[in-house]
Amino acid sequence: MKNDNQHNELKPDMDFINSLPKIEVTYSKSKEDVWKELSKKISAPVTPAKVIKMQWMKYAVAACILILLGFTGFINLYTKTIHCPKGEHLSVNLPDQSIVDLNANSSISYKPYWWKFSRKVKFEGEAFFTITKGSKFEIASNYGKTYILGTSFNIYARGNQYKVTCYTGKVKVVSTLTSDKILLLPNDHAFVTKNGKIELQKCKNTEDKISWRNNLFLFTKTPLQLVFEEIELQYDIKIVEKGKFDLIYTGKFGKEKSVETALHNVCMPLGLKFVKGPNNNYIITSNAQ
Repeated sequence: MKNDNQHNELKPDMDFINSLPKIEVTYSKSKEDVWKELSKKISAPVTPAKVIKMQWMKYAVAACILILLGFTGFINLYTKTIHCPKGEHLSVNLPDQSIVDLNANSSISYKPYWWKFSRKVKFEGEAFFTITKGSKFEIASNYGKTYILGTSFNIYARGNQYKVTCYTGKVKVVSTLTSDKILLLPNDHAFVTKNGKIELQKCKNTEDKISWRNNLFLFTKTPLQLVFEEIELQYDIKIVEKGKFDLIYTGKFGKEKSVETALHNVCMPLGLKFVKGPNNNYIITSNAQ
């Protein structure tokens, strides 16, 4: 009984619905018109999507090229220079583990980031080179160039003098003045003359050429001015000559001794004397004065 009452409550009141006013919805288009428009849209060709040109990719590629060119220019132009001051000796390790022992007042320049492409250095002064085997190695100075593959040798390049002594391997020396060239073998010593020619000598004792590495300086019939220049370099002093001494010196001095001892060893046999002046200057005069 209870269920029948609930069912009756859910039935709609038909009398109420029939009493509502009828509403007619009118369409502005007929079924035929709607169908025609729908068919037209279906059969219409599909408009291709617009392809957006990615201009930013061009700019990105251009930027990458500029960065690459700038980086290449940097590694090719960046140069590292090492200078050994007066009164000192310095050992330099190059990127390929080649070793350069610099004498006083000597300098070497190279391009560390370009080293794998070109083993080339600029050098002035005096140094002993021990070169690791590999691609061609070039050493450029004002009056000469030296080319090697793997060897050890000594170069003296001061002022207008250029001298090379070969110890191991082979060394090619080229005069920058005349393009004169020569190939050195162990115990060969070559030097560039004032007119740009290269002269070759055989060394009986090549160790004398690099005695500076042991702080010993040997001279055989050497103009006195060159001896004084060496003392200036090794002790970082200034020598002032009161007079013109056109003399030749044969002898030696060791850097472990004082500069006064070195000057005494040089001046005394030649009849010269020295006194210390201001600012680390040493004045050379003749005993006759």
